[in-house]
Amino acid sequence: MDPEKKRRKKQNNSKRPSGKMTAVERRRIERERRAQKASEDPFSSFGEDGFGLDSLGDPVSMPIPVFRSEEEEALAMFAQAPEDEEVSRREPQPEDDGGEIKPASHLTRKQRHARMVASYVGVFFVIVIAAVLLSLTVMFRTTEIRVEAENLPYSDEQIISASGLDYKDNIFLAKRKAAEKKLVESFPYVEEADVTFRIPGTQIIKIETAVPSYQVQFSGGYAVVSANCRILEINETQRSDVPLLKGIKLDHTQPGEYITFEKTSTKQILDEVVKNINENDIGSIYGIDISNTANIELNFDNRITILLGLPEDVGYKLRTAKAIINGSLTPNDRGTLDVSLANSDRRSSYFTPIYSDTPQVAGGTSSSRPQTSSEESNPKEESERNDEYLEDIID
Repeated sequence: MDPEKKRRKKQNNSKRPSGKMTAVERRRIERERRAQKASEDPFSSFGEDGFGLDSLGDPVSMPIPVFRSEEEEALAMFAQAPEDEEVSRREPQPEDDGGEIKPASHLTRKQRHARMVASYVGVFFVIVIAAVLLSLTVMFRTTEIRVEAENLPYSDEQIISASGLDYKDNIFLAKRKAAEKKLVESFPYVEEADVTFRIPGTQIIKIETAVPSYQVQFSGGYAVVSANCRILEINETQRSDVPLLKGIKLDHTQPGEYITFEKTSTKQILDEVVKNINENDIGSIYGIDISNTANIELNFDNRITILLGLPEDVGYKLRTAKAIINGSLTPNDRGTLDVSLANSDRRSSYFTPIYSDTPQVAGGTSSSRPQTSSEESNPKEESERNDEYLEDIID
């Protein structure tokens, strides 16, 4: 056999995975055999008589040898292959069913770029996951717990213990919301709590301290209440620095509980009065009486009763009362200061000293009622005029 033919046959057998020849290979080998034979004996394609006649004398078709290049031969083989052999002539893919990996040199430029990007992304995610695991397990341990508050009647140790925070906690995994809730529920004077952290290992507890707004008397003593109507403490005696509130009854007397009002409007009126007292810096208010919300009274320094009347223009009325007390009255004056009719349109205010039957116009104020004798200042007529004015306001 021709050495070239042996070499090709050996090469074809090495490419064949199963050792079985395909139809394409058989056709190619047959064509090569014929071409070899034709090159050795140009007249072998004729009939036995050498003139293109078979043994019966009939003319036979004489094949004309066709010489092709390797590329044309390959294209011809693919064109003649049947459909069921499509898989056999397909070029191996990067990952075929047989598990063969396509060499990187056979990948396109786009495929190589995609593979490189995928490898970089994979490495990046591995690094991120490792960093997160380290930060959650080894780094950022709590080394300090700090309490920031003003006028809080509890020690830092009590706050830290009640919060549930621990020095073993990771600052990112600490249960901050649960700690805030525990602090508000455990301590009545904790109005609000906010737990934050600071890298590398500090947790900060910020507390807003509740301010006593008034106290309510009951059978067992006095309950000090915040602006949010939460009972802060229970005392047997009255505190001198907190106004005494009259006009409500307590259903609960346990510190940390909230008081309730029969009418929502009563709570709103009380909040408005307390707000204006604080904003106008009216000191020495010892009592607030809202038993009649149409005739609100304040106890100033246990010597002057301030009549606010209806809960309208409360800020203006309080500023008027403050100006009269500081500018027109002496520290020894005792009596009733009526500013219920005072407003920006009608500037009327009256001070009635104790043990006097004649209302006096307070100095520095204008009045629609001039100073008159005691007969003209009949208390009954005074009350009727006030009632008419209040009715006009209500209407």
